[in-house]
Amino acid sequence: MGELKSKIGDVNHNSQKLLDRTNKPGTDHNAKLWVVRCTRQGGDEMCDHIYGVNGGDFHERKCPKCQDGMPGLPLP
Repeated sequence: MGELKSKIGDVNHNSQKLLDRTNKPGTDHNAKLWVVRCTRQGGDEMCDHIYGVNGGDFHERKCPKCQDGMPGLPLP
């Protein structure tokens, strides 16, 4: 799932769900800030952590809260 193919509602192989594709600048060259939610189940509960990512990174992102992923980008 590359940046151009990903759409709102997509979930990557690490259970991270794309909530929004903003026009705000990301931290990578020409990247846009996307909003992601962790939908990983841990026992009876979902992590539910919401954080920002560079659009081009969505396909490989892991949750910074429950999967030791890179820290998320600040959300506006």
